[in-house]
Amino acid sequence: MNPVTQDEIRRSLVNMSRSRSKALTIPVLDEVEWDDLDFFSWADGRDLSRAYLVVQRADQLVGVELRATRRTTDFRRKSICGLCFTTHPVGGTALFSSLKGGKEGRLGNSVGLYMCRNLACSLYARRKIAAPMGQMDETLDLDDRIGRIRKNLAGFLAKVLQ
Repeated sequence: MNPVTQDEIRRSLVNMSRSRSKALTIPVLDEVEWDDLDFFSWADGRDLSRAYLVVQRADQLVGVELRATRRTTDFRRKSICGLCFTTHPVGGTALFSSLKGGKEGRLGNSVGLYMCRNLACSLYARRKIAAPMGQMDETLDLDDRIGRIRKNLAGFLAKVLQ
């Protein structure tokens, strides 16, 4: 992903009002390793059920506000991320929902996808951080794993923007 500024992030958010995006706390971007990311994301420090995701699509940034399901403490079962296919103990993924953009979103319509709760899919795919339960044995190389994240994310965003 190419480096972005806080102003670019604020303008990219398709399912938030301008006044809410102006009030949004965005993390410091100076130390972000942009080359390792397929999307930029962060959790809201004041409300851990809210997260934000920004991705570059062609020549335009698209950002969405996400709502996460509550954490569970049942670690007897596994779950899998719908973006990067990393396996987690329960609580390691969350159903992230996003209001649709435009009129549909104002009516309360949303779409959802199970994703890594920490939104570190790009880092798991690049093996920059270890998966909590180890990585699945798969034959995909790095480019294919990155392509899978981008394809799955594009599908999710297409539903948000529909």
